[in-house]
Parts: sequence; structure tokens; C-alpha cells
Amino acid sequence: MFVGLARVPVPTPAALPTPLTFALRIAIATDEQEKPVARPEWLAQEIAEAQRLFAPFGVAFARQEAPALGRAARHIETRADRDALAARAAARVVNVFIVESLRDVDEEGRMRRGVHWHAPSGTHYVIVVASAAPPVLAHELGHFFGNPHSPVPDNVMSYERAGGLVFFDDAQGRRIRERAQAYVRSGELAPVATVSSVLPAPPATAP
Repeated sequence: MFVGLARVPVPTPAALPTPLTFALRIAIATDEQEKPVARPEWLAQEIAEAQRLFAPFGVAFARQEAPALGRAARHIETRADRDALAARAAARVVNVFIVESLRDVDEEGRMRRGVHWHAPSGTHYVIVVASAAPPVLAHELGHFFGNPHSPVPDNVMSYERAGGLVFFDDAQGRRIRERAQAYVRSGELAPVATVSSVLPAPPATAP
């Protein structure tokens, strides 16, 4: 149910590589009333966009619930705040932390919508702000799977938008697939059973 409708050419179902499905472990901060800072429909849209973008390259995600982060992680202001999330990360999954605000730690006064963070412990994870645009989770997952920024407008890994459909190019897709396979070989990530709703079903054929 998380797959968006692609409006650009993608490999046909028969040509799609066998998907590696990873658990996307979502932990959400809470506000002063102990309510999640992220709306369910917003989170569904973020995951849907990630599914759409990664599916042609044989990587998919199955959402996994995690305990709430609580109010202490509502606003991530410093490097220490980011590092502290490592204690909440689980092994062999893609950890995603949803917060209300995320301050840039390199440029004073600037706020971020997301980051792929490497803690001193060696643990790395994604942090996304609950008001981010739909491609932000996919952008940070793009970093998680080995892609740097891109100067090409509308590329997932670019900060520039020209109004077109956001995309990964083939080279980025190969890098995603290769990094996914490397994660599995090293044991850093463990594939989960493929969920029928993760990838679009082949079109029905007339009898």
C-alpha cells in the first residue's frame, strides 16, 4: 500500500531484479501531550515515495514499529543530540528517527529537513523532520545506500527542483543495489520476507 504511481518509464515487472526488502524501523518523537509529532498520512507519503524510487533497483522497505522517542528527542539541536539517537537504534534494520526540528550543526542558524547521520559508535541512521517534503526520506535513504549529492535538478539527491518527477538515475540505482548487497553480505542489514504490497503486481493478462 506504500507504492506511489510512477509516471516515468521503469523496468517492466519481469525485468525487475529480485527485491531485497529491508525493515524500515520508524521511531517517532512526541510532543508535550505525548502525541507523535508526525501525522500517519505524512509518514505514509514519505514511505510511498521511497518505495517508488527504490523499487526499480530491487530494494524495498517494510515498515517496522519502534518505541516512541519521547519528548526529549523532539528537537535535535546539537551533534550530541544526533549521537544520542544511536542508543535507540536496532541492529540489522534501517533506523529512521522522526523529529519535529533538526538544526544544522555546521552552519549556524540553518535548519535541516533530514540527515543521514554517522554516530561515533559507528552506527548510522536517518533523521527526518515531520514537516519534510515527500522525497526527503528517499533522499536520506539514498545517502544510506551510498549516493552523494547530485547537481541535476529533480534528481532525488539534488537540492534543486524544476517541477518534474523526482528520480534516481541508473548509476545511482546500481550503487543502491550494490550497497544493499554489501550490507547483506556483511550482516549489517538482514532482508525480511517480501511483502506483497511492496512492489507493484504484474498487470493482469486477458485469458
